[in-house]
Amino acid sequence: MENSKTSKKALKSLIKESMEEAIGTLKLPKATKKVNKLLERNARRLAAAYADILKREHKKKKKAEKFMEDAVKGGKKKAKKEKTAKAEKLTLETA
Repeated sequence: MENSKTSKKALKSLIKESMEEAIGTLKLPKATKKVNKLLERNARRLAAAYADILKREHKKKKKAEKFMEDAVKGGKKKAKKEKTAKAEKLTLETA
């Protein structure tokens, strides 16, 4: 799952199909309406959880990339100078 955005629907269908396939290999009676409803609900919940995990991982990756870009450019020193300049400007205005 290299895509940065993965829809919950796609994840849900993937999870549901996997669960149905795994249950199908077991020697159990044919799934009833109640079982199918339970599978659907659980697949939806799992998809939501995995979507959240993927979103967080993407956010961390993006943040790390930005940090590396700033480190290469020396952005931290620039940001620090800007903060001190803003602070000095505020103190001059209040005085």
